[in-house]
Amino acid sequence: MKREEYGIITFESTHHAMAAESYLKGQGIFTKTIPTPRDITLSCGLSIMIIKDDIERVKEFRSKGDFRSKAIYSLVIEDGNRKLEMLE
Repeated sequence: MKREEYGIITFESTHHAMAAESYLKGQGIFTKTIPTPRDITLSCGLSIMIIKDDIERVKEFRSKGDFRSKAIYSLVIEDGNRKLEMLE
């Protein structure tokens, strides 16, 4: 059984996505810019994927206002099945 877990951060605008990516990389967070999954939202076309272990740090940065985002999701992929859950 193969299981992968990630965090997905969504944004209101491309500008916010790029600013957040720059900020998070500066904090040592691995980021990967991806197209926003259609089953999450249709607002901004870009999202940031992070590793599961960094989700709590990212939530803390977000709550302090260090960057602006629309939401943070948990993405679990297990045996080809995807499960999305909004965290905040």
